Amino acid sequence: MSLKLEGATVAAVSNTLAVAVAIAAVTLPPLGGLSAGAQAAAGIGGLMAVLWVTETIPLAVTALLPVALFPLTGVASLADLSTSYANPVIFLFLGGFMIAKAIEKWGLHRRLAFSILARTKGEPKQVVLSVMAATAFLSLWISNTASTMVAAPIAASIAAMRTEKDGFGTALMLGVAYAATIGGMGSLIGTPPNALFAAYMQDAYGIVIGFAEWMLVGLPVVVILLPVTWIVLTRFAFTIGPDPIHVAIPKSEPMSSGEKRLALVASLTALGWIFRPLISKAFPGLALSDGGIAMTGALALFVIGSGTPSRERLLDWKTASSLRWDVLILFGGGLSLASAIERTGLAGWIGDQAQGLEGLPTFWILLSMALIIVYLGELASNTAMAAIFLPVAGAAAVGTGAEPLTFTLPVAMAASIGFMLPVATPPNAIVFSNPLVDRRDMLVAGAPLDLVGIGIALLAGTVFGPLVF
Repeated sequence: MSLKLEGATVAAVSNTLAVAVAIAAVTLPPLGGLSAGAQAAAGIGGLMAVLWVTETIPLAVTALLPVALFPLTGVASLADLSTSYANPVIFLFLGGFMIAKAIEKWGLHRRLAFSILARTKGEPKQVVLSVMAATAFLSLWISNTASTMVAAPIAASIAAMRTEKDGFGTALMLGVAYAATIGGMGSLIGTPPNALFAAYMQDAYGIVIGFAEWMLVGLPVVVILLPVTWIVLTRFAFTIGPDPIHVAIPKSEPMSSGEKRLALVASLTALGWIFRPLISKAFPGLALSDGGIAMTGALALFVIGSGTPSRERLLDWKTASSLRWDVLILFGGGLSLASAIERTGLAGWIGDQAQGLEGLPTFWILLSMALIIVYLGELASNTAMAAIFLPVAGAAAVGTGAEPLTFTLPVAMAASIGFMLPVATPPNAIVFSNPLVDRRDMLVAGAPLDLVGIGIALLAGTVFGPLVF
């Protein structure tokens, strides 16, 4: 109880100071070479950052503050803000969310998970790897929360089959949470920071990063981080005996016509994302975009019948309306803040201040930023961390004479890392509800993985990024 009270007190003090600073920034004459708009943007941005970290009000509500405050303070007009809240990447996520809802409705994700799991021979460590691989693959296409919700009950039932008392069950449950987070890093729709990064780079620097381009960076991260995580869980963090497990896989019934039609639409949508650059080059007059492909696939689900006796569509509005609208609003708020930082000249001011870092090695600058993002992100939303730090990283890159991608890509990757605490990510919170996992288990396994994740995020930014972009 005392920890909760202390946390509430810190949040209250932080919020009060942030409000006071925001009011001062808006009302006082500009300081230090800032324009009035830039100072107002800095004050409101600081207030949003504190509210996002403390979560005193819902994250999406904080993301709507620009709509109310930016026009009042002259930072941006409603017309300017509309481009942020209707960014093409938001429609990419909206379409992806709808397709994911259809996949959940028809149970296609559960069928896939069981089919992958059926290939295991019952060796405990291989079972952990199989479940992690299935979860990570699902997280490429549906939210990491949804993939964890699918895989966690499967993992819990497998853990219950283990008669030997060892760390198998704990490693398996944590493996589900960590694999969901890692898998989400592999695709543009896998986790919000990825898409926020792509939208920011296009808005701020005109650099277009599509689904296929991101996968060239994201998939190598998954291929490296997933096995490393499995090794940490099964060989270092927990002791697992060699006795095999009899994994009882439910008998799979034939796919219904609805599942087959949904699988076809989802596959064509994914192929469209992957091969869009090639299609655009072959047909330059065809204005293809990842967001347009996503919405085409999603809208098709409302039209195509399932072919089942019920004659229902592959997706109905009742199912679709339960998607994460708050994440879409959070995107808009983050992009509007980033746009204001650029438009008012605040980014240039930050870049000027960052010139003092010009003599320092880029690696140490990036490492410092990644450490702050990861460990602050253990207590706050990963999307909020990306929204706060992406424009700062971009401005710092310009100030030090570096390519913006060199700074912003590691920030986007680091924002997804959070393995130590139950509150760090939704997957962590979901598996923490299982009695096999306690706070110490997550800390023991997650602390080294946070460090490994930071290293891989830096690798992605300094090696993979330049090769691809």
